Amino acid sequence: MQVTKKVVRSAQAPQPVARYSQGIRVGNTLYVQGMVALDPATGKMVAGGVREQAQRVFASIKAVLSAEQMDLRNVVRVAAFLADMADYPVFNEVYNSHFTDDPPPVRTTVQAGLPLGARVEVEVTAVAEM
Repeated sequence: MQVTKKVVRSAQAPQPVARYSQGIRVGNTLYVQGMVALDPATGKMVAGGVREQAQRVFASIKAVLSAEQMDLRNVVRVAAFLADMADYPVFNEVYNSHFTDDPPPVRTTVQAGLPLGARVEVEVTAVAEM
């Protein structure tokens, strides 16, 4: 059985820097790539620390979701990667400001080596209403 995959793109999110898609939709499920805090206009990492980077990451995620008429309320799973777990309290504060509806999505947060000097990377899975 062949799976039909739709590539999802947004100009308000950074363009891929390698061979991957911003998002892939299969049926009513949208998989959004791991976003780091690249400015979509310049392709460069935003200035600041984990707070500023997390804000940019969520703006990029929202842009890809919006391309498929979804928003953060459609997100069912979040995978968050921090360069340093000491940044967890600040990241969590930013995260909680974006995910305010109940129930919140499931989430995994781990420490990892991240590309391009990123402090935070987030990927999400979202499901559209049927």
